[in-house]
Amino acid sequence: MALRAALRNRGGLSGVCVGQLSSCTSHARVCVSPVLVTQQRNNSTSPKIKVDFDQSTGVAMMHMQSPPVNSLSLDFLTEFCINVEKLEMDKSCRGLIITSSQPKVFSAGLDIMEMYGKSPERCGEFWKAVQEMWLKLYSSNMVTIAAISGSSPAGGCLMSLTCDYRIMADNPRYSIGLNETQLGIVAPFWFKDTMKNTVGHRTTEIALELGLLYNPSEALKIGLVDQLVPEDQVLTTATQTMTKWLAIPDHARQITKSMMRKPTIDKLTSNREADIQNFVSFITKDSIQKSLRMYLEMLKKRKS
Repeated sequence: MALRAALRNRGGLSGVCVGQLSSCTSHARVCVSPVLVTQQRNNSTSPKIKVDFDQSTGVAMMHMQSPPVNSLSLDFLTEFCINVEKLEMDKSCRGLIITSSQPKVFSAGLDIMEMYGKSPERCGEFWKAVQEMWLKLYSSNMVTIAAISGSSPAGGCLMSLTCDYRIMADNPRYSIGLNETQLGIVAPFWFKDTMKNTVGHRTTEIALELGLLYNPSEALKIGLVDQLVPEDQVLTTATQTMTKWLAIPDHARQITKSMMRKPTIDKLTSNREADIQNFVSFITKDSIQKSLRMYLEMLKKRKS
């Protein structure tokens, strides 16, 4: 498989992530305080994903462990997809809890360095991996729960939105949302559709146009997350919630899930190559590359 080959052959990257780790105190206020994050260079043999599978319960716990903030690089996405695929093929695995081993962050989103100064071919490969992550999670037969123990902007928010249920740490310093427009990037239609399916058209329209990030209480109010709990109870609550979901007969739940999500999934699968080409055409424009360069320079100045 191309994903496996990519994982074997590709080394770690230095980069920064789309997203920021400060919270938004007001729903109506746009948050613009991104922080510079230097992605540590990881050897390709160093796992970015750790999976603990309890065969007695049929539940897997997936820990994202790519320092410092689980940025969604091509390496990370490749390893992530391989692990989800393995669990999906194991019929004894009925549930998946996704969480982070990194403090204060679930995932800070797409790695900007996968989009800046890269060839069109590389950009296309990266975007196909982003699509693959979404498709595998959004169409999964497993019960999927996001245990969000920190901030989750941009691509991190998308990952959590693919899950059946979202539990977030009740810490006002954390934030979640699709804030791509803050960087001059447009969230593609399947990002938009995923959020619209969760919180409704009007809320999505405002959130995407302004690039809003919500603190946990605001996210709960609009339905972006389903439950808030103290930070030290996120995983325990996720495990307890999973038991309730698994009490439902698998076939009935899976058919219902497919019925709800199939139109959105089909929209991407039938336009997948066009979506890749649209992304590559957009992200490689001189004006967009200039915007990304200015953003990176601003982050470096803020760090210094």
